[in-house]
Amino acid sequence: MDPDDSDTVEKTSSVVDFDVYGLDATFEGARWVDFFEGLPGRPPWALWLGHREPDSDSGVRVGTLPRQRYEAVMCPNGKDPLVEVAFSGAFGVINLTLPTSTVPRPEGFIPALVEHAEQQARRYADWPIVWWEIEGAQVRARVWHFAGGWAAFSTALDDAYLVAVGVGTEPANLSFVPIEDTSVYDADLTAPLDFAELGRKKSVRPEAWLPPPRRDDFHPDQFAFLPDTEAS
Repeated sequence: MDPDDSDTVEKTSSVVDFDVYGLDATFEGARWVDFFEGLPGRPPWALWLGHREPDSDSGVRVGTLPRQRYEAVMCPNGKDPLVEVAFSGAFGVINLTLPTSTVPRPEGFIPALVEHAEQQARRYADWPIVWWEIEGAQVRARVWHFAGGWAAFSTALDDAYLVAVGVGTEPANLSFVPIEDTSVYDADLTAPLDFAELGRKKSVRPEAWLPPPRRDDFHPDQFAFLPDTEAS
């Protein structure tokens, strides 16, 4: 998306044309459509749903990445698609665990974190295994922990990659299902998605976001990427 373009169509996808997965009915907290990735006027190549536990700062973002479209966009030259899938989760946990914007981010800090996420994504085969349940079937997922959060992904679905990013909760034993009633996410996925509308809906729901594990200071994992003068 081009954030500088004010035309509404430039901020709007076409309808979602693939099954979107979220946590199953045993999850009782807040749900929302967090964000999507795609070109204007076309179906997204990733859709992320937010889940936050009741009266808690804990929660999980779940991303559905339709395989064929995702690979065509992210791996046009035959790159390993799982590196990109792993990075989508790793970048998510890097972003999600940053303290609030009142904590200064020294020059070079964010690029160093992103580079770390890229390095870890290339090593996805070394990520430990956890077990998930997708539509009742036990499947494997690979997980990476960082700064009080985690990112994990599964290749068990034939037509999509499933990615999750969480804080304050464990990555193992999560249960996912395709979402049939999107109204529980305050969304109509038969209509185009609009960034501005998603932002408006979240702005009136204080529970529709995942707070970082540490709001007012860096996590020890993050200190390693601060300039020496900041880390000392």
